Amino acid sequence: MKINKLIFGLIILSLGSCQLFSVQEESEVLASVNTHQLYKSDLVAALPSQITKNDSAIFAQSFIEKWATDKILIDRAKLNLPKTQQSYFDSLAKDYRDELLKKAYLNAVVEKQAKAQIDSIEIANYYEQNKLNFKLNESLLQIRYIVLKQDIQGFKTIKKAFIRFDESDKRQLANQSLEFKSLYLNDSTWVRSIDIEKELKPYIENFDLELFNRKGFVEKNIKDTFVLIYLKNKLSRNDQAPLSYIKPTIRQILLNKKKLQVSQQIQQELKNDAIQNNEFKIYE
Repeated sequence: MKINKLIFGLIILSLGSCQLFSVQEESEVLASVNTHQLYKSDLVAALPSQITKNDSAIFAQSFIEKWATDKILIDRAKLNLPKTQQSYFDSLAKDYRDELLKKAYLNAVVEKQAKAQIDSIEIANYYEQNKLNFKLNESLLQIRYIVLKQDIQGFKTIKKAFIRFDESDKRQLANQSLEFKSLYLNDSTWVRSIDIEKELKPYIENFDLELFNRKGFVEKNIKDTFVLIYLKNKLSRNDQAPLSYIKPTIRQILLNKKKLQVSQQIQQELKNDAIQNNEFKIYE
């Protein structure tokens, strides 16, 4: 017997595509297999958002057939598989559910407490104690750059401000940012050289990473574009990673350690409270 015939022999279908989005009782049964019932609310909850009316009928048919097939297989499995095997599966499902509940509860409690216990001093101390473990696997730059049209007004003033780069210069350049093709002025932050390369490559023909080998100011004139670059510092692969760059990684390391400690502490406290409140007993 083909599967479609088997399904339609076991389900009672009461869905028309024109009725799919009409307001109906939540308890309306769309299909049934033995003692199982599929409700309209189940189908509506599974509907993809913004589905068309034509597609809704196809989706509904497929959804109902799959639901029916699943129920048929489950009933047949319960009828034919050994009870011991079914009991084993039930215990696995219960254990998995219990683990999810415990993990969700502990995460909610632990996350807040662990984060609150991590400060900058602890991060700095961990960095100092484990410096040798923090080597760079790629080069980093402290750099600023501006890409601008060659016919921009006040180029000399812009260039002077870019090189000098005091507080008033920073404000001036930031205020003119919409006049530039591209810019990056946060030269106190370490960034990956590969990211800067991606940003500048469209503006510099035959881009060469040697551009980042010399500290100081560099100016490139390409066709109708000026590229102004100022390299403050560079760190190469296998150099010591700076604390400011590795700080998020250290924070996560410490957070994971704190989570384990707090989790163990909370579990012990919960057990002690249960014993004290006579909720937990061990019988001889």
